[in-house]
Amino acid sequence: MDLKDRIINQAGDLFVKHGIKRISMDEIASKLGISKRTIYQNFEDKEDLLLQYIRQKDLMQSEYVKDLSKNEQTVVHVFLRTIEMHKEFDFFNVRFLDDVKKYYPKAMQELVEQQNRRIIYIRQFLEEGMAQGVIRKDLNIEVVSFLLQDSNRTFIDATRLLNKTFTNWELFFTSMINFIRGISTANGIEIVDLFLTKYYSDINV
Repeated sequence: MDLKDRIINQAGDLFVKHGIKRISMDEIASKLGISKRTIYQNFEDKEDLLLQYIRQKDLMQSEYVKDLSKNEQTVVHVFLRTIEMHKEFDFFNVRFLDDVKKYYPKAMQELVEQQNRRIIYIRQFLEEGMAQGVIRKDLNIEVVSFLLQDSNRTFIDATRLLNKTFTNWELFFTSMINFIRGISTANGIEIVDLFLTKYYSDINV
């Protein structure tokens, strides 16, 4: 991993865990054992660093889903593996998203553009699932695409709740599994139920 990627990864980890405004360039440099000047030789400012982190994460997730699409049997299989993928990633701290909205307009615009691109991709994905016979053909693709993408906002809002009796992962997993099951045909539901049987069997071992 080259220096620039190391800086992006370290900054991203700190931003996600603590929020962006709370993290200084000095702290990022200290964590990496480099000078702040070295960071500014690679990035214009904190927002440039934030932007590159957001773009890197989007590229990684897009490549992951593309690879899954080549290897998995159906769209429902890909949906389920994508849900699993999120267990390996830190969920965005609510403070992170609040900071983006309040203080970093370029980064906010990037997130909006990414969301718009994902809606187009989800639409195509659903059409493929319908052709495979695992996604219901009676669905309004425009509405389902919007709801699937907008579910991220609902999830983020729910993470603000105090004294929750469930983890962020449990919230995400339950909501997404039920959404996918709801848009699936009988064949798709069978795939989801087999996945759940194995999932709960593995965690109870």
